[in-house]
Amino acid sequence: MACCGAHSLTPLAQYARSLRTQLDDGEKLPMLFPMYTVPLGTLLEMTMIEPHEALKDRDVLVEFDKNMGNAAFVSHQWVASNHPDPECMQMRVLQDALKNMMGNLKSIPVDVVSETQNPNVKPLPTLKIMSEPLFFWYDYFSCPQERLREASGHIENVPRSKLLEDAINSIPAYVDACSFFFALVPVLENPSGTSLISTFTWSGRGWCRLERSCRELSPNHSWIQVKGPTDLQIISGIGASFRVGSGPVGEGVFTMPEDRLKLGPVLMKSLKRKLLSLLKAQDMPGYRFLLNHQTFVFRGLDCNLFEPVPAFEQEHLDMDFSPLVMKFFHQNGFRSIREMDTAGFSPLHYAAVNGDPSLVQDLLALQANPNQGTRKTHPVHGFESGISPLAISCTFKNNEAVRLLISAKGRVTSSVIICKPLHCATGVNNTEAIQILLHARCPLEPNSFGVTPLESAVGAGSLEALDLLRHSIVTSLDATQALFYVAGGERSAEVVHRLVEMRADVNAQTGDWFKRTALMRAVYTFMVLQHRFHKATIFNKLMYHAKGATPLMLALLFENNECAAALIAEGAKLNLQNSHGLTAADLIRRRSGPEFLLEAFEGRVEACRRVSLLSRGWIEMHF
Repeated sequence: MACCGAHSLTPLAQYARSLRTQLDDGEKLPMLFPMYTVPLGTLLEMTMIEPHEALKDRDVLVEFDKNMGNAAFVSHQWVASNHPDPECMQMRVLQDALKNMMGNLKSIPVDVVSETQNPNVKPLPTLKIMSEPLFFWYDYFSCPQERLREASGHIENVPRSKLLEDAINSIPAYVDACSFFFALVPVLENPSGTSLISTFTWSGRGWCRLERSCRELSPNHSWIQVKGPTDLQIISGIGASFRVGSGPVGEGVFTMPEDRLKLGPVLMKSLKRKLLSLLKAQDMPGYRFLLNHQTFVFRGLDCNLFEPVPAFEQEHLDMDFSPLVMKFFHQNGFRSIREMDTAGFSPLHYAAVNGDPSLVQDLLALQANPNQGTRKTHPVHGFESGISPLAISCTFKNNEAVRLLISAKGRVTSSVIICKPLHCATGVNNTEAIQILLHARCPLEPNSFGVTPLESAVGAGSLEALDLLRHSIVTSLDATQALFYVAGGERSAEVVHRLVEMRADVNAQTGDWFKRTALMRAVYTFMVLQHRFHKATIFNKLMYHAKGATPLMLALLFENNECAAALIAEGAKLNLQNSHGLTAADLIRRRSGPEFLLEAFEGRVEACRRVSLLSRGWIEMHF
């Protein structure tokens, strides 16, 4: 420990102070290949998507500089092996969405999870997007395409593969340079008609996860999800992003498995910059969370974790601590096992985020309390006040830590409002943790909003968790009530099918599920009043129309088109009215797509059946 007037500062605090004197230029991410873009007008005129080389030869591409205006990064799933969008189906959705932003669409609403976890997040005015010249980065025309072999395949005698590698290594810098990030995720069939492209498939792709992760680690971490020409939502915060783009990059799907080996160093550039910027800003809770979250972020990637604080001398610290605990305290800036930081997190809470079972074991050996709840809502993830280390471990699938905490008499239930351990496990499809908790006799009790673990699994699209609960629980599970939560999750077509197998009624209308508990009644009343006084959000619109609504109506209000198609395929009626006289047909009538829902409005449900079957039978395409 340093002395001479600095004895009160931890090595972390000293290091953070030293960073404040460094120039901002040191925080810039390297751009090894130029950032080629196309202007908005050019993008809107595209009727086909041509590769980088073709557009570059015709001088269509523009090398972006921030003095020119704003840039937008387009993340999308390739729908064919040799072309990202051969029929321009995805691009037309983006083009129509941009035209709506230039016309009648005045703002982009905040998605439900982002709104509930951070009520301060505001809708994005479309005027902000269109107020300056706008340029678009899109991988196929912004990066060299290695498969093409024209005469222009070399620039200054540098092989094309080297140029492509430089562009890949520049992805963090491209994302960082973009004011806006669009995830293009409409529900579409692939050109061969053998599978469905959707939010769920996009979120499973390793490259898409990389792009999303780089955005989350950039100064402007929010992004725009584009499901249709008028179906756009702002995603903000790790909790919300975790749901819709779930999973680490290294556990994503790669056409070429060797691509996974390239991405650890690429992602590390963004993470290092983010950690150092948090330290420079003296944001210790944000720094500690991300520092320990690295184990999740880099899961499945071959990459050494970043330890920002310079090496410590072991003999200067408390020798009652193990070397692992000393190192953990050194990097996290803790002095005591019972210390709480300004976010209300103790060392054991951050160790639960980290998941290292040896670290958790050593902290427990020092009498860390396995049942100590946090004292505040964490500003980064949105973990509520009172959440236990066990629930945090369940969230990040740190299951060896789950076992250790339970063996140390960690309670498998808690009095928190939302995040009970079993709800955390079902919400992230952590079947191993569910089995551990059930073996430890964890009760299937609802949380303070009246949500059961089954409904938590359904609302997150946790299919394997749903199956586990179905086959492990002796008592009956209310499949019909669970069906009202299905619109909030991914993989919804298969979840709908499972619940119908459990005899759920697809035409049931809500009774008092939104008034199950005193807390839920209070939230419901507040949201209805908020909606009536013209402060419309997706969440309060849902609450306003909830009474008497069918699962299909909730799916349409949630703008979950895949779920709506699955419910229609299972026999959901379009003419049932809620308490305000609204029907599912009314909701579809107000929309511009997708085509399969418009056909259902006209009485033709074959396309919805096809979408549902393709979604349920989704098989990873090898490209």
